[in-house]
Amino acid sequence: MATKITITTSSYNQRRYGKPWIANVDFSQTPKGDYRWGDWVGNHNDGSEGLLVIEANEGDIIARGQKDFRQPKNNVPSYYQVRNGERIKLSGKAEAYQLATSAKEQ
Repeated sequence: MATKITITTSSYNQRRYGKPWIANVDFSQTPKGDYRWGDWVGNHNDGSEGLLVIEANEGDIIARGQKDFRQPKNNVPSYYQVRNGERIKLSGKAEAYQLATSAKEQ
């Protein structure tokens, strides 16, 4: 059964940053991951606070990020695994891939 995940986002400088994003990542077909995009509820024109919303199942991998136009090296998303309806932060994409593929093999 899917759980609705909601994350509050803080205000930001819309000239420097893109809209916040969230996605469910599926590594079953490619190690790069296929992203199924969630929604951001907010107003990019004024960079106000908003809300990321996505449906996820137990064990799913979730990624979230926000593009930084001035410092592209900061464009690394954060990865999480859904456990007991909560987001557990992962060390990065490699750990996300390992967890996702080991779960599918069992």
